[in-house]
Amino acid sequence: MHTPSSPAIAPASGRPLRRLQRQFVLSLLAMVLPVLAGLWYYQQHTEAAGEARLLALTQARAEQQRLSFEQLTEVATSHLQRLGQQMTDVLQKPALGWSPAVWQELSSQGVRRSGSGALIGEKLKPWWRERLGEALVAPQALSQPQLAREVDAAMSAFALMHATHQAHPFFQWSYYYSPREDFSSIYPHIAEPELWQATGTKDTASMLKVVFDAGGTRPVQLMSPTRNPNREMRWTTPYYDAGGKGAMVSLLHPLYVEQQYAGVVGTDVTLKMFANVLRHEQNLLGHALVVDSVGNVLADDEGMVLNAKDILKLGDILPADLRQIPLASLVAGKRSSFQQAGNWYWLGLPVKGKQWHLLVYFSALELQQANARTQQATSLVMVGLLALLLCAAWAISYFFAWPALRLVDFVGRVQNAPDSEAPSVSRAWQDSFHQVAATARERASYLHAVTHHAEHLEETVAQRTRELVEANAVLQDTIAQLKATQRMLVESEKMAALGNLVAGVAHELNTPIGVGVTMGSTLQEKNRELAEQLSQQTLRKAALTEYVEVTEQGLQILMRNLQQAAQLVSSFKQVAVDQTSDQRRRFELAESVQQVMQTMSVLYSAERLSSEVPAELWLDSYPGALAQVLNNLIANAENHAFAGRDDGRVTVTARRVSPSELEMVVADNGCGIPAEHLSRIFEPFFTTKLGQGGSGLGLNIVYNIVHSVLGGDIRVESTLGEGTRFILRLPVAAPQRAH
Repeated sequence: MHTPSSPAIAPASGRPLRRLQRQFVLSLLAMVLPVLAGLWYYQQHTEAAGEARLLALTQARAEQQRLSFEQLTEVATSHLQRLGQQMTDVLQKPALGWSPAVWQELSSQGVRRSGSGALIGEKLKPWWRERLGEALVAPQALSQPQLAREVDAAMSAFALMHATHQAHPFFQWSYYYSPREDFSSIYPHIAEPELWQATGTKDTASMLKVVFDAGGTRPVQLMSPTRNPNREMRWTTPYYDAGGKGAMVSLLHPLYVEQQYAGVVGTDVTLKMFANVLRHEQNLLGHALVVDSVGNVLADDEGMVLNAKDILKLGDILPADLRQIPLASLVAGKRSSFQQAGNWYWLGLPVKGKQWHLLVYFSALELQQANARTQQATSLVMVGLLALLLCAAWAISYFFAWPALRLVDFVGRVQNAPDSEAPSVSRAWQDSFHQVAATARERASYLHAVTHHAEHLEETVAQRTRELVEANAVLQDTIAQLKATQRMLVESEKMAALGNLVAGVAHELNTPIGVGVTMGSTLQEKNRELAEQLSQQTLRKAALTEYVEVTEQGLQILMRNLQQAAQLVSSFKQVAVDQTSDQRRRFELAESVQQVMQTMSVLYSAERLSSEVPAELWLDSYPGALAQVLNNLIANAENHAFAGRDDGRVTVTARRVSPSELEMVVADNGCGIPAEHLSRIFEPFFTTKLGQGGSGLGLNIVYNIVHSVLGGDIRVESTLGEGTRFILRLPVAAPQRAH
């Protein structure tokens, strides 16, 4: 018996264990020292880059704060734009204001549309009081013709003011000022006596003078055409609210109706809104504040603006060294980097154009301290990494490297002396040493057995060779017999299909020929009757007319049946020529499929075969081979898919999947193929009707033609009870065949 040889184990290295250990230590140092050098270099690099990183992070935080400011101002701008559009629309078209029904409801609660003083009293229901403000009319305004429209517009704007204040609580007041400074509306509602008390006045006219001053900004004059010819929105300087709401700033928007100055809408927001953006704990380094173009501070990160009793100036907050620098120089710095003067750094960023500026500043000492804190954390991390590296090196050496080196040395010794004792090692490695010793003993035993069998190896090989030659000769004879049998079965299959086709064609031809013979005999009889009437001179016009009509109908029937027979013969001839010819030609796929359908309809009713192949789909291939494939697939469906059924249908479809390939599908709605048969249906001699006339070569012939002649591929999909689909993937130009 032949025994496979085992690969020889390499002889042990002659280097002693101590030399291997020394090489391992050197290798370990070669790995650890570069890592230590890299850690040292990284520490030096981080110290040098720490300051730049802190500056970049601080600048990025400042940019975020600037964007937050601009978002807040954009909310106020959007509010005034909507409010101004609402007021302008109602001033132009009063019908857009409150409906009469609303005025009637409010009139029942004491709301007036005319008169001086407060038009909205204390009788309002809570729901309306939440949604309405106050409208104040000076006595001198009663003679103005525009007052009624202004009142309607101001009243209708309260709904928009209410919605905005509900969505954004930082809005304190929203209002409208008449250009004559004799009428104003304000939201939310505040009683007239409270306004008198807040402004220190005793009547509406005096109170309105204080209101129209608005902290000294005088909004109506500030937004007038002479002082604001471009009709821009403007923010006022900060001021303290007369109503006790604290420091705030106003955004004003001028109104124009048909180029006529129609007053001002505005909104007041407290400086607390801006202070929330500059909370001190959010800053990575230094301090931040917002300043306007004249040096008023709107917000700071330490809350000094909110706690102050008066509007703070920039000089009240900045360190002494930075106070010496002009405001224009502080806020006109480059946006891409910090500027430095002495021991101080600063960065000025414009907010909302250049009306306000975000100023960030810190000292060199603060920068050094922040950098030191960052480097301290980095140093701790590096020390930890170094300790981890050393522990890992020790663990690898103790638990893996030294035992592995001892194992290498033991392998070298045990090859020459299989009975050598294993050295003393940890328990985790003992199995490996025992396995090496056992393998060495098995190797020695195996080599002994191989030597014993080597003497008989040549004789065994010669005997096996003779047996293989004899088996190969028997196998070749068997293959030749199988090929001959296969050729005979294929020819038998072809002849059987041709016999069925000829019988079907003969059956189909009998019908039109029989009809033609019958009609010919009828016409012959009519001619004989006409000849007798002519010979007897009894021919009448009615009889002649009847003869012409019968002859015309008979000829039509005769021509129709002859044409049907001619078409059937032509289709059969074309398919027969194609199937008996292996000539390659260029043909239209739809026409060839239709010819196959017409030919196969003599075996199966035409309504059970349908083609959905688009026109102008040309192939340069072998139409005869393709026709044989379709014939076999349709016959296979009739024999297997529709067993016991007369309503089965076969459909042929095709589509182009690429410029060089098309896909053809032959589908039926039959019983389907069991899953265990799908992988074998293309095998030769595989059939489910063995002994019932089936040879098992039909689909094998299809498979061979598709792959070898047409140069394509075929696969099958089937679901039991639903049907089967044969999917052919064919090249537009078939490969050349060797002759």
